[in-house]
Amino acid sequence: MKKSQKGFTLVELVVVIAIIGVLAAILVPSMLNYVKKSRLKSANSNAKTAYNAIAEYVADEVTQGSVQASVISGMAGSSYDAKSSGSGVQDVVYDALADNGDEAGLVYIGAAKINGSSSFFVQWAKTADDTLFGQYPEQYDWDNFDDSTTFGSDVAPGSSFTATTPSE
Repeated sequence: MKKSQKGFTLVELVVVIAIIGVLAAILVPSMLNYVKKSRLKSANSNAKTAYNAIAEYVADEVTQGSVQASVISGMAGSSYDAKSSGSGVQDVVYDALADNGDEAGLVYIGAAKINGSSSFFVQWAKTADDTLFGQYPEQYDWDNFDDSTTFGSDVAPGSSFTATTPSE
């Protein structure tokens, strides 16, 4: 009497493992790309949130009699830690991004000429040495993102405005 054996042969198992390996080789790089795109969108969103809060702060200061160019030059060229409160712009940045907790990140405010007027732009990064950071206005686009740009010193490639020194 013969026993009937149940199960898979070694060849069948090797074929299945090979198929899984090919699928993983195709899917893993594209998944990593999706993660980076997601991080860039999140960084741009945080930069926009900070920009809107700072624009409101600038508007309040101008309403109270300050000159817009002076307010902008007073905060431009500085980085603010969104994880700690303080006074003035630091408190505005904290209030805007504190809900992110440990992911609140850093905000850099740069002076800019936008349509010939003195203005500012905002960049947001998770850490100071992060190569993936967002910017507003003129958000970083994945298609022209460049890993060689530096947080706090470079504007997004293709931006229609130019960064200036705070005194300009």
